[in-house]
Amino acid sequence: MEIKLLRSFIQLIDTGHYGKASAKLFVTQSTLTKQIQALETAMGGPLFERGRHGAKLTPLGELLQREARPLLRLNDDIDRKMHRAIAGLTGYLDIGFGISTLAVAPQLIASFRAATPDCRITLNDLPSQEQHRRLLEGRLDIGFCRAPEEDSELAFMPVIEEHLALVLPSGATMPAPNRLTELNRLGFVALSPPRGPGLDEQIRRWCSLAAFEPRIVQYADDILTVHSIVSAGLGAAFLPWRGVQALEGSSHKQPLSGPESTWPVGICWQRKQTSPLLARFVDHVSENLEFDEALPSRSAKSGPRDNREKT
Repeated sequence: MEIKLLRSFIQLIDTGHYGKASAKLFVTQSTLTKQIQALETAMGGPLFERGRHGAKLTPLGELLQREARPLLRLNDDIDRKMHRAIAGLTGYLDIGFGISTLAVAPQLIASFRAATPDCRITLNDLPSQEQHRRLLEGRLDIGFCRAPEEDSELAFMPVIEEHLALVLPSGATMPAPNRLTELNRLGFVALSPPRGPGLDEQIRRWCSLAAFEPRIVQYADDILTVHSIVSAGLGAAFLPWRGVQALEGSSHKQPLSGPESTWPVGICWQRKQTSPLLARFVDHVSENLEFDEALPSRSAKSGPRDNREKT
């Protein structure tokens, strides 16, 4: 049964006249007559009694009317939703984020939802590597994470610059740049490499330039636990500056400097993804990158070029 035939049927009921109905439907009266006849053939009987007073419903027509009106309302509702989906105004987004974007991502998502209230968003707290894997598998729509490999099928747009930070227990004295080895007496707490391979590699490169090898005394499976152990006075750690800023706990922290002390964090998605809602979200992020998250002055930072032991 064609929706067009049902719409003509209901229009004829509402006007009660073939001429008036055909005018509202922008078809000729003969075309409307043929449409009603086609519908009657499909239903197996007459739907109208035709007379000099117009068209009056038969019992079969009364039955069809009760079923047709809700069906047409449902069809109209589906049409509206589909047009909104094509315009990127409704739909579903599964979004990943990590600790470095614990402040930035919620702000961007909240403002996007305010502008696009019909969308539904699911948030997933995931390491960058896991976000990349889920994006490639189609199990995540977009992620706030580190940049993927250059030859990846994933697109990437920087949002913030993250900084490596030295984090010490509260009250501990930050060592001079050339005396980092003193911290090995306390020992370092680190995120398990499989849980954060990107951070682990960043720390390795920074320490290599600094000619410093941290003595790892404990590993943990998440940054919150690493920071909690440091706050309890049980070690030092190298952690993402913005991530640590978003955590509760008592610690003393200082961002580091040098060519391996920073890395971009942004949004990442499949290049071949064609979702209008996703495209609208990417545009929203691009147009709203105005966050005041200033780091301490660079003069206060330690850098690997200055961290070599002097003899």
